[in-house]
Amino acid sequence: MYKKLFITTCAALTFSVAVFAEESSEISFEKLPQKVQESALKHLVRSSINKVEAIKDEGITKYEIESKNDGISKDITFADNGQIMEIEQLMQFEQLPLAAQNAIKKDYPKIKITEIESVQAFYFDIEGDVDGKSVEFKVLASGDIEDEDEDDKASDKKD
Repeated sequence: MYKKLFITTCAALTFSVAVFAEESSEISFEKLPQKVQESALKHLVRSSINKVEAIKDEGITKYEIESKNDGISKDITFADNGQIMEIEQLMQFEQLPLAAQNAIKKDYPKIKITEIESVQAFYFDIEGDVDGKSVEFKVLASGDIEDEDEDDKASDKKD
């Protein structure tokens, strides 16, 4: 009996992980949706693009374009409508704001930094009412919704 229950539980867990797993595949720039191509070319030099990926997660597709121009690496993630979701750019320690440099030196005096990325994430804050109850959440250009309640619960655990 326990063996059957164990096998059923393992199968269910394996299936649930597979359902929510992010799938990534490399594609050519030309296979990007037209709006993503147009937006990408406003922010990147075509010849600087090294890699293009289609990333599917929970039924939503987003596109990450990796580029390197004049020695500077930049990755931009786009929603399928061409809106920028996130920009990541490699940078040097000296490029950090002085306050950030000082905080790192103070809290991690022996750190050997291997990589620093400047990350800009773009989303929309939504506030409203549902059946008289106030709701607040973030929605990404891809359609992903992040509940504010989850953020509040996480910050409550820190306190």
